[in-house]
Amino acid sequence: MKKALSDFACLLIVIIALSSPEKSSAAELNGNSVVAERSHEASVGGAGVLISKFRQTGMTGVTLLLISVVGFSFAFERAYHLRKVNIVPERLTGESERLWKAGDFDALRELSRQRPSTLSRVILMLVDHREGSHTDVANLAGDMASREMRIHLQRAYPLAVVATVSPLLGLFGTVYGMIGAFESVALAGKMGDPSIMAGDISFALMTTAIGLVIAVPALTAYHFFRVRTNILGLALEEQVNHLLIRWFPIGK
Repeated sequence: MKKALSDFACLLIVIIALSSPEKSSAAELNGNSVVAERSHEASVGGAGVLISKFRQTGMTGVTLLLISVVGFSFAFERAYHLRKVNIVPERLTGESERLWKAGDFDALRELSRQRPSTLSRVILMLVDHREGSHTDVANLAGDMASREMRIHLQRAYPLAVVATVSPLLGLFGTVYGMIGAFESVALAGKMGDPSIMAGDISFALMTTAIGLVIAVPALTAYHFFRVRTNILGLALEEQVNHLLIRWFPIGK
């Protein structure tokens, strides 16, 4: 997964580099055009200004927008699946102990299937291996629980990729915009008119800002889900150890 996401990010950067439009000539960046643009921005309001600025970022902005959609999709997926009910459901341990004590293993299996979660799958495994020793069953339960929690950690990794790639793409837009600004100055042959570089500098700053706006929430979400996974993993470990001690006493 890591290699595929890295290759995808590289491909996006190549597409931007190949698809970016050629720079306008210095004549197109004269003072009159800048004044007209400012007047238009004042007339359309704040939201219109943001949309207009975003359109100026071209393919870089579109790519950053797509990356943000991917990031939010993974964040929503983690928020939905990384819930306590999917890892360690309430009262499942108590109900399982009651059925185990009564020797109703069929009902215990049915209960675990009706409440799918990591803990219920461990319970199913314990029921199927109830004749095994404490050590063997403990190893099986530990491997199953740790494997599922590692999967949850891996599914949060794309958020870290988004948090890493988006500011780099913003930096790419910054460099590209500054190159265009100096090209405009070179074509004009003078440095006296700041409007010559205004459009390119605006492009550079907007792509940087968009990249940071995407990266900060993505990085925050990544660390939040990592911490939540560890907390739920500790709760799962506590419940599994409790069942192992009650159902498979050491030395028996």
